[in-house]
Amino acid sequence: MAVVGIALGAVVVALMALVLMVVGMSDPAVPWVGLTPGADGAPNLVVQREGARGVTEVSLEAETSFDVLWSVERVSDEVWDGVIPVGGVPRGFEERVPAGTESFPAGSTIVVTNGCYGSYVTMPRGALTPGAITTDDGVLDVDEFSADGSAFSSCGPDDLKTPLAIAGGGVVLLLGGIVLLVATARRRVT
Repeated sequence: MAVVGIALGAVVVALMALVLMVVGMSDPAVPWVGLTPGADGAPNLVVQREGARGVTEVSLEAETSFDVLWSVERVSDEVWDGVIPVGGVPRGFEERVPAGTESFPAGSTIVVTNGCYGSYVTMPRGALTPGAITTDDGVLDVDEFSADGSAFSSCGPDDLKTPLAIAGGGVVLLLGGIVLLVATARRRVT
């Protein structure tokens, strides 16, 4: 009976490891986004350069109602440097929801997406720091913000190939371990 208990324990540990492995693989890569004051003092959205290539839409959502207050969508493959005045329309984008004439409320969320995954930054309640980039994690200097460039994880079926292959390998190892444990337990019982 002790062998069966050990076998069941090993199976439970293996299943837990498999679940943790799959959960760890499912965290998509997204670029940092932040805000910096423009020349006129109005906030500019900044997307890390690697991530700017994959951006398909930028929108601003109200804090509590989640109404879209402003939205632009990419309509061409034109190179974009990742900087946009909040409420503006960069080259290669088209405005979907026009910005109102009033300023954007603090606490609203800017959503930057590639169509599958999103990066977020909250409109601050106070003034932005000149020469720095304000993220939801704090105020960073421009070099620090740009140092760890990240692109969005790709969208579609190709995005799942590697996690599925790793999970499939884990299942094969798990099944092999179960067969070995059962075979060992049978030998000891007989």
